Amino acid sequence: MKKLRVFQTVKRKRIVSGFSFRNPGTVLLFLFLLPYILTFCFGNIQKGRAEAEERVDERLTESRVYLYNETKVGTERIPLEIYVADKLSRSINSSYEMEALKAQAVLIRSEIYAMKEDRGDEEIFLTDEDYGSGLLSDNFRQAAAETGGICLTYQGEPVSGAYFAVSNGATREAQELGLTEYPYLKRVLCDRDFLSPDYSSTVVFNEREFERIWEQCLKYLITEEEILKNEEIRAEEGDCETVLYRDSAGYVLYVQRNQEFVSGEQMRVDYGLSSADFHIEKEKNKISFLVHGKGHGMGMSQYAANEMAVRGEDYTEILNYFFEEATISKFE
Repeated sequence: MKKLRVFQTVKRKRIVSGFSFRNPGTVLLFLFLLPYILTFCFGNIQKGRAEAEERVDERLTESRVYLYNETKVGTERIPLEIYVADKLSRSINSSYEMEALKAQAVLIRSEIYAMKEDRGDEEIFLTDEDYGSGLLSDNFRQAAAETGGICLTYQGEPVSGAYFAVSNGATREAQELGLTEYPYLKRVLCDRDFLSPDYSSTVVFNEREFERIWEQCLKYLITEEEILKNEEIRAEEGDCETVLYRDSAGYVLYVQRNQEFVSGEQMRVDYGLSSADFHIEKEKNKISFLVHGKGHGMGMSQYAANEMAVRGEDYTEILNYFFEEATISKFE
């Protein structure tokens, strides 16, 4: 019994001497120390974040190449990667995954490098009145910094890295449009682009307005026989006495009407359509364009790139998918 009482006494002492919030002194001590604890923890986090941002800024300004932006108010000298980050903020959805942003940054940089007269040239002149109008958030700066100097090349030279917002389900073959200087722009499937809110759209005109715009469209001196020389091209009748000639991806190459030919891209611009994949339907005095996709359809679909990034693919895998015949290179 004596041993038991001693054990119980020791046990009670251990319990009483513990760190308990029931003790007013403990509570006061905790409240006194709390600001120091928070300052230590969050101060280190903020310090780490500031150091990371400083490293990003250093990488954005370390390029030897400078752009000279000639605008109405003068010429501005801009480090290449700063410009890439700014153009990125104006050319892709800010909510997209980092790997999709990186792929886009590489395409922007490739397009800029393609403007250089020779590889050793460290000065590039351009005109971009919209420079500085985008919101240069951390994700855009990071995407530019982490791909610094990287671009796409074809046969050793930088390529004009085409991109657009949303496909109609596939990208276009440049050769089918007569763009033989871009052999690396091939048709690839984008089978989830139909999920984009920008996938479908409708544009409606009254007959008089439709006719007015048609008369102003640039006409092409071409024949049906010349168009159909390419076996991938198919003809399809539409309303308003039109014939639509579609490429292998389903985009309209030409529209024939009244023995006149207008290109699908010209129709897209002049009628304000989001894509050259359209159908023409007439009901009473209204003429409707039913459109799929957003953009010219060549190169990288940004929406499809983001879907790939969501699945865990990195920017090199994304670029290799859309530009299989091009090479990812470090150009500086």
